[in-house]
Amino acid sequence: MRTAAGAGPEPPVVSLEGIGKAYRMGQVIVQALVSVDLRVRAGEMVAIMGPSGSGKSTLMNLLGCLDRPSAGEYRLAGRPVSRLGDDQLADMRNRTIGFVFQNYNLLPRLSALQNVELPLIYRGERASRRREAALEALGAVGLADRVHHLPAQLSGGQQQRCAVARALAGRPKLLLADEPTGNLDSVSGREVMGIIQGLNARGMTVIMVTHDEAIANHCKRIVRVLDGRILSDEPVADPVQVASQVAELA
Repeated sequence: MRTAAGAGPEPPVVSLEGIGKAYRMGQVIVQALVSVDLRVRAGEMVAIMGPSGSGKSTLMNLLGCLDRPSAGEYRLAGRPVSRLGDDQLADMRNRTIGFVFQNYNLLPRLSALQNVELPLIYRGERASRRREAALEALGAVGLADRVHHLPAQLSGGQQQRCAVARALAGRPKLLLADEPTGNLDSVSGREVMGIIQGLNARGMTVIMVTHDEAIANHCKRIVRVLDGRILSDEPVADPVQVASQVAELA
């Protein structure tokens, strides 16, 4: 893929080279990640899998710019993240990454619309632009008729769709999903996976942490982590497809 006539290849959305992460626990140094190399290009949908303590959560935190590596270099959309100051890092995170968490992380006293607007408030977007973007994102995930509902008035699946809308409102380059169906029944889980697959089909780059092999098989590629190292990185031969009702964002 080329960015313009005569330009070089577009850099990967995610590029990790020799990434290490160490934590001190009392007198003991714990190596959570060791010499991790990973590249994810625009439009890929990648699952990260591994048992508890394998390093997958640490890896996700680094990918989301929520933590810094102890060694190696992380480039996000071509930019060397490790060299950014705290304010620059926060701005990069807000403008480049959308997050979806297992527990939704919606504020209970805010409506669906207000929850989706939050990242744009932090970005300093004007009120009219925030509302327009939030309404568009909620419509894209099938919640156009629930914009004024509080989280407690939404089902679990609807709350997760609201969380996806919040992640989309700022038009990120990368969607990070941490066990996005972990708290959902099978029907709601399929709905959410259908939405995520629909977004990926329209060009959104997705990285998903999951312990569920069936969910991972909805992705195009599975990266397995064990003892802080990448054990394998393989394409999914025939990704499971779920019918998507996600509306195309303009």
